[in-house]
Amino acid sequence: MTNVDHSGDWGCLAKTYQRGEYNPAHSHDRGQLLFAEKGVMLVDSGEKQWIIPPQRALWLPAGEVHAFNLLSQTDLRTVYFSRDFVRAACDGRVLEHIHVIEVTPFVRQVIGQLFENRFNQETQKLMAQVLLRILNETEALPVDLPMPRDEKLHRIALDILINNDWDTSLSQLAARAAMSERTFTRFFTADTGYSFRTWKQRARVFASFDMLSDGIPVKQIAYQLGFSCPASFISSFRTITGRTPATFTMRVDDKLTDVPEGSLEALRDPADKERPL
Repeated sequence: MTNVDHSGDWGCLAKTYQRGEYNPAHSHDRGQLLFAEKGVMLVDSGEKQWIIPPQRALWLPAGEVHAFNLLSQTDLRTVYFSRDFVRAACDGRVLEHIHVIEVTPFVRQVIGQLFENRFNQETQKLMAQVLLRILNETEALPVDLPMPRDEKLHRIALDILINNDWDTSLSQLAARAAMSERTFTRFFTADTGYSFRTWKQRARVFASFDMLSDGIPVKQIAYQLGFSCPASFISSFRTITGRTPATFTMRVDDKLTDVPEGSLEALRDPADKERPL
């Protein structure tokens, strides 16, 4: 585990978790950006739950109570920011809401460099400010996966996610919960807002994120997650994420075209103000 703090303004924590580990409910007096360099986690804020793969990062405001389950071996990278640091970096605004963003190649590089010692503290501070500005200006992504609050149903849903238990029938799952299929389905829908079938479809797509990051072929992923064929998996993936598996993991050229306008101003030397970036 690596823990670095920069005068209380911001800090970094790197830690590796194993599949199935659980970090119980807690909060921090600083806001934090959670990013899995490898692996997938299920973050629970009490009201909502999010699946966070390496292609996504989650902002948690200061004081936000949260817990998380590790759905695979996960190399977690956390960057902490004080309220005053956030306010100064974002022109007086405070990021008060949980916010999920796409991790572009530029964002990935910025986060990675904050954990290195290649630059002096002042440069790293500027990079941390740029990261906050990007976070503030980037559209939130819909990657929430409601989990049942009923203890039995929650345990079953979590077991499915952690152990990739996609082949167990509805009747078997209902029996585990000591319910009839009809009661199981009714309670599950009332608890999550999704029918079990729809929830499972969404969960399988989210489970594929980690596999895609590891370079596993789409065909293998489709059958491993219990889809009838690759085309069925691709269709479900596109419906839920708005893109295909191929474009989801596609590496783009290492250009700064994904940086919100103005975000790099903080990195420019005052003497260079008249020169274009």
